[in-house]
Amino acid sequence: IRRAGERARELIDQILSFARRRDGRRTPVDMHVVMDEARSLLSASLPATVELSVREAPEAMVVWGVHAQLLQVVLNLCNNAAQAMEHDGRIEIDITAEHIPAARSLSHGSLAPGRFVRIAVGDAGSGIEAAALDRIFEPFFTTRATGNGLGLATVWEIVREHGGAMHVQSTPARGSRFEAWLPGIDAPAASADAEASTFPFGRGKTVLVLETDADRLLQDEELLAAVGYEPVGFRRVTDARAAYLTSPERFDAVVVGHVWPPAEALEFASSLRVVSHDTPILLATPSNDAVGAMALVNAGISEVVSWPIKVAEIAMTLDDHLGPSGINRRLGRRYPHGPPAKG
Repeated sequence: IRRAGERARELIDQILSFARRRDGRRTPVDMHVVMDEARSLLSASLPATVELSVREAPEAMVVWGVHAQLLQVVLNLCNNAAQAMEHDGRIEIDITAEHIPAARSLSHGSLAPGRFVRIAVGDAGSGIEAAALDRIFEPFFTTRATGNGLGLATVWEIVREHGGAMHVQSTPARGSRFEAWLPGIDAPAASADAEASTFPFGRGKTVLVLETDADRLLQDEELLAAVGYEPVGFRRVTDARAAYLTSPERFDAVVVGHVWPPAEALEFASSLRVVSHDTPILLATPSNDAVGAMALVNAGISEVVSWPIKVAEIAMTLDDHLGPSGINRRLGRRYPHGPPAKG
């Protein structure tokens, strides 16, 4: 039941992402900036057993489009590659500027003559049977028992809406190569700050992270840094508690990782609530049935998120509590009739 519930949540997230209207404002997007952001997010979110190799052409590569959507193309293709290798292997990303002198047909779509940016993602995974290649971009079609068939469908929709096409080469048991071809332009790219990000940005807010596993703590810190937060990590409950109780105003939020037994994590959260009722405390757990709802409420847990931590979920959850809307909610709870007048 737990696994089915987790799969249902992931499926709904993918459906919402696939169905969301993509009417973002288009601007010149520097693909070097997109790749820098993608590299940072992927290094924090991919399993440690997956090696990421990125090769970028030095010349300018600019696409007229939506920064967040183009970033999503890279992330989805890389996540698909990692799953095809069962989270163990090497992903190779190659991005180049190409000039097509004559019309060209690809495996999925065609290109008119002109300037293009090609994003190629290769893996040495299980590959795809020839009979399935024509259907891989169909919504809900998947060749894996654990897949939901929306990651590649989202890629195809974004590339198509940007006027591009896809080319796929795959050999069973030897791996696959996905190429996204996007029309390029000569206009200068807008700055990274002017572009919308796929995930809400933390803007330097400080997050205390408690995680007893050293490798996982490092990965969680890198993940939070990649989405704009300043993580301060601890492996020992006593050290994390002492740091918070000494200077609670230092931390904007707390993320409690997989601390065992769960009662110790709840006791830690309760001890923080003694000095602060407003700091969001997020509990990361692999299974919600390990802790009862009332126990979470009594310990002062603000939200429960998945463990291992996922970049999109943690970024959006922290933004719910630390972004403008979250701050307004906390002020409303503290001052139900409005903040007191100064002076």
